[in-house]
Amino acid sequence: MLDFTSLYIARRYVRSGSSGKLLAFATWFAFGSVALGSMALILALAILGGFERELSENAVKFTAHIEVTGFNKRTLAQAEIVRRLMKERIPNIRAVSAFVQAEGLARSKTFIDGVMIKGIVPETDVAGVRANMIAGAFAFSTPEAREVIIGAKMARKLGLSMGGTLTIYSTDNAAASHILQQSQNPAPIHDSLPTSAAETMLSQAVVEQFVVVGVFETGMSEYDDVYVYVPFRRAVQLFRLPVDAASGFDVVVHDIRRVQESSAAIDSLFGYPFFPMTLYEKYNDIFAWIDLQKQPVPLVLGLITIVAVFNIIATLLMAVVQKMSSIGVLRAMGMEAKHITRVFLLQGVFIGGAGSIAGCSIALILCALQAKFHLIRLQGSIYFMSYLPIEFAWQHYALVIGLSLAMSLLAAWIPARIGGKIPLLRALRFQ
Repeated sequence: MLDFTSLYIARRYVRSGSSGKLLAFATWFAFGSVALGSMALILALAILGGFERELSENAVKFTAHIEVTGFNKRTLAQAEIVRRLMKERIPNIRAVSAFVQAEGLARSKTFIDGVMIKGIVPETDVAGVRANMIAGAFAFSTPEAREVIIGAKMARKLGLSMGGTLTIYSTDNAAASHILQQSQNPAPIHDSLPTSAAETMLSQAVVEQFVVVGVFETGMSEYDDVYVYVPFRRAVQLFRLPVDAASGFDVVVHDIRRVQESSAAIDSLFGYPFFPMTLYEKYNDIFAWIDLQKQPVPLVLGLITIVAVFNIIATLLMAVVQKMSSIGVLRAMGMEAKHITRVFLLQGVFIGGAGSIAGCSIALILCALQAKFHLIRLQGSIYFMSYLPIEFAWQHYALVIGLSLAMSLLAAWIPARIGGKIPLLRALRFQ
């Protein structure tokens, strides 16, 4: 019975209408501080979680789990034998696709730009580009067709559409590096033609014209603005490679958690000059950035909690002083000291719990709006995505609300103990 009485009295004390103006203001201020802190923390966790999820998914979606290349860009011989051995000897490997890749130059009627040319077999390619085609299909008419699949951003830059003609120059590394430096800021051809040294190198390059048969858009500028896909056999001829050679292999595993183990197995099986690299190693700087962003979260949580704790303590101390006469009356009516303590403990929990739930609710609404309408946009060339990602995880809300309730209870303990230990006569004489 007394438990329900304590609950009822605590609710009455929390309501601003039954308190003085100063105490009402302090209660609302404490409520607002908890709500604001909870909202900020939920938003931080949702954004960081969204970044980590999107970057991980995009890395897996558009690249292989393991990329095996030749050390110092050496060409790897006997590609078909190597591909077969990987699948047979390493159980965790699900699929292997050979590719030919090198830097080059792409030129349309109006623009010229450096590109990464990748020769693939669409039927066995393990990358997820085919799921992001916006025009045409991720396929070529023949294994040696002069056809190309490009990114939407590159298509806009070069002024190309389906059926357009793209001239590709295959160059050696020195020429490609020079051209890529010259083409960081694309300009009309007559303003960005290479220097005489580069022209000399280009004169030795293989030049072929390709027809655009597909356009993809992943939302990641690293792919949309750089990669062009051509048939594997055509790339072998373009780069003057032996028939059975490849630049590397894209590998997809069954269990991504064992990707490092599979990478080590490839290295042990083939040795030098095979150089396997997992997606976590390839994008180490991105994942390190995410981890770095997560490190201040406990500090932020601590600061927010400290502010909320002091506000709740101050509010309840004011409540104890203002309700001194009421405490005396309740004690005179037979309420024990422990139940007086419980009243103020419940009052602190009400403030902290209500503030936390309100803050989490506001954060949930803001996250839902961002997820649906993409109100906050990002620069894809920097963040590898075009809008601010959001992760909805019930664990975040449970963590924030649970911590808020626990800290509110802890903050309320000191004022509650003070209120419960006030002698009866002192409380009745208090004015």
